[in-house]
Amino acid sequence: MSCIPDILKAARLHSMFSPGDRVLVAVSGGPDSVAMLHALHLCAEELGIILHVAHFNHCLRGAESDEDERFVIELANALKLPYKTGRAEVRSYRKNAKLGEEEAARQLRYNFLQYSLSELGCNKLAVGHTADDKAETILLNILRGTGLDGLACMRPIAGHVVRPLIETWRTEIIEYLLKNGLAHRIDSSNLDTSYVRNRIRLQLVPLLEKDYNPQIKHALIRIGKIAERSVEAMEYFASQTALAVEYGSALDARLASDLLPGLAAEVIRAEIQRVRGDLKDVTYEHVEQILAGILQGEDFAIELPGGDISVEKLGNDIRIGPREAYERAEPFEIDLAVPGCTNIPALGITIETQLLDKVRVLRVKPNVALLDADKVRGRLRIRNAKPGDRIQPFGMTGTKKLQDVFVDKKIPPGERSQAAVVVDDERVLWVVGVTASEEARVTETTCRVIRLIAAPDQ
Repeated sequence: MSCIPDILKAARLHSMFSPGDRVLVAVSGGPDSVAMLHALHLCAEELGIILHVAHFNHCLRGAESDEDERFVIELANALKLPYKTGRAEVRSYRKNAKLGEEEAARQLRYNFLQYSLSELGCNKLAVGHTADDKAETILLNILRGTGLDGLACMRPIAGHVVRPLIETWRTEIIEYLLKNGLAHRIDSSNLDTSYVRNRIRLQLVPLLEKDYNPQIKHALIRIGKIAERSVEAMEYFASQTALAVEYGSALDARLASDLLPGLAAEVIRAEIQRVRGDLKDVTYEHVEQILAGILQGEDFAIELPGGDISVEKLGNDIRIGPREAYERAEPFEIDLAVPGCTNIPALGITIETQLLDKVRVLRVKPNVALLDADKVRGRLRIRNAKPGDRIQPFGMTGTKKLQDVFVDKKIPPGERSQAAVVVDDERVLWVVGVTASEEARVTETTCRVIRLIAAPDQ
């Protein structure tokens, strides 16, 4: 007969542990983690696992936080288990990282746990989330406008993270503590309703139980389990579909555009997660923007949150990866000799400028621009293209951002970083090698023409 305590039903149901596993047990000192550690210790020999205790001091509650740390150390010693502690000033980190207190604390705690996992050679990280935690998190995610992933949160097994209590209710935890005479710590901040999660647990859930559905938490858990199955199925089909639309190191935009929208979205999300390692701050709107670009068939470049990964479509290739560190030309701004030749050392080119009374051929090559001299306002200069520059492209009404012009003209990102523009005192008149401005267009009534010729230095 198994001696695995009932509160670890999730460990049995999901086969969380295998003989030889080295398990780092995250223990805050609260009732959930104390019960989890005690239960795992009781059945460690039967499961064939080795336990190591970890505690992180967030230094948020002064002496109370230090007492939590001492309590966990004494508990580990009493169970004759090795332990590792860590601490950090969450408020200082929060300020520097510009995060909310809860998110800052979570990041620091998990950084410590991940480091400890590696340092101690552990292959599993056991955390004390309960069924109540899962129900409350699902409700919180619904309020935030979650997708399926938010409903399928806190999976029993997520990589090396396992949740042995995820099928166990808080009332069962309390019964276990009383039955075994286990002391534990109470975190006073859990009563602070300035935290959204606490308001959900202390105010919203009781209200829903009282006035709407006495079994609201069970209903939320049921929704979560249904979502888990749906997400698992979608992830499987997305992984198979990705193989079909991959083309070298890119995705084929033509094949992706033929997919069902939901499947295409999951393929894009999966590829972003593969490259980044997570989907943090990647929203529904980001994915929809990418899908819209694919369906429209236009080239685009979309930077994802964090600034280190971008999604770019060039032709039929969709590439998701680190933003290219393209070499940019040194900043410059040089007056053009009219007429005459002006060398641009930063670009390795020379601009020859001719002043003509009339011109017979109005169609020119990309490295040549014709401007109506009488429409030029002030002096002509050449400089780097800058963010926010706009031009009224030849033959069009209204202005466009240069970035949009580059995308329309399928200019590779590496060439965009070297882009130069010819300007007068008020406007961009020529994006060198790309397009001239409609505002200085040469017409049949033009009397004087400025012809600009860009040529590489010999």
